[in-house]
Amino acid sequence: MAKQNSASGARLKTLELSSVPLDWYKGLQEPSPPARQATMKTLPPSVLLVDDERSTIVLMGAVLETQGFTVTLCHTAHEACCLLDSLEFDAVVTDVIFDGSSEGENVLARCREQQPGAVVVLMTGFPEVDAAVAAMKCGATDYLRKPVDGIVLAAMVHRALRERKLSASRGKLAFAEMVDIISGMVANTIERVDPYTAGHGERTRRYSRILGQKFNLEQATLERLELAAIAHDYGKIYLDDLGFLTKKGPLTPEEYREVQRHPELGARMLGDHPHLEKVCQYIAEHHEKWDGTGYPKQLHDEETSLPGRILGVVEVFDSLSTKRSYKDVWELPKTVRFFESQRNLAFAPELIDVFLELLEVHGEEWMQAPARDLEAAGVEMEN
Repeated sequence: MAKQNSASGARLKTLELSSVPLDWYKGLQEPSPPARQATMKTLPPSVLLVDDERSTIVLMGAVLETQGFTVTLCHTAHEACCLLDSLEFDAVVTDVIFDGSSEGENVLARCREQQPGAVVVLMTGFPEVDAAVAAMKCGATDYLRKPVDGIVLAAMVHRALRERKLSASRGKLAFAEMVDIISGMVANTIERVDPYTAGHGERTRRYSRILGQKFNLEQATLERLELAAIAHDYGKIYLDDLGFLTKKGPLTPEEYREVQRHPELGARMLGDHPHLEKVCQYIAEHHEKWDGTGYPKQLHDEETSLPGRILGVVEVFDSLSTKRSYKDVWELPKTVRFFESQRNLAFAPELIDVFLELLEVHGEEWMQAPARDLEAAGVEMEN
């Protein structure tokens, strides 16, 4: 058959279509909507827990499961190495010493060989701390001294997993994703160790944004300020002794000096991410004071950035409005008098003026926010 040219082909097509009955569609059923694809659920982080003390890891594993992990238990270094060859884990928590020998180092070596992306936490008795530190130099993430508190361990693993994700992003995360990761890091570390701080980071973030908008900060600066507000206390988790976080009473001078390390520690731990330089600066500055009596660097006046000064004001406000075992919530008039008294001392005068204007509008609501957040988190305050 000879080939038709394009014109005759077009006529043929028209004739064929015109011969189709106009009511061709009658009797057809409405097409079914496409089947909804199953939503991919995020699997909980998986942890391999290794210790030759069976009763210890059974209890510890139960605690980790309540904190959102799936847990695999084993009791020997050899068994752990076999599991690392065949299964994938997000984190490995292992004892250093098994039956008097440092076989935990074998678990660490196998983990680094088979699963280099996994978080590794070492558990050790006091005499073996040197061995744990040496193992950390070979790639372990952190270590805990026995007896290990399961809640503290869970917080440590959550923190390490969040940091790993943050570091792996290398600047590819959107702002909302960055907020989610850093919020999770705080919620799974500081707020787990000290539940009375529930919501503190989020409230500080909200107040910082409102105050920053009053000073016409650019959107990018506001976003960095919000991240800093969420993570401003993150460095506390790296202090040598976390007992002060839940201490029922004022800190001793020695404890207070230890606390003063947390702004720089937090900035340092987040500082290796390429797009967090300003965030880390604001975190490091949030306890500086206008008159140079703050910490850690005793910066004066405008040596501290405006976002850092904003963060300092709202952080103090939220602390005053939060009840602790050793202090009551301040009433709003007392809080206002305090900030007025700190004009040109702890805080820049123009910052105090604008913040007090905000308190005239939002003060009562903001003063009640910590109690609402603690109630929502199921935290009961001691009298």
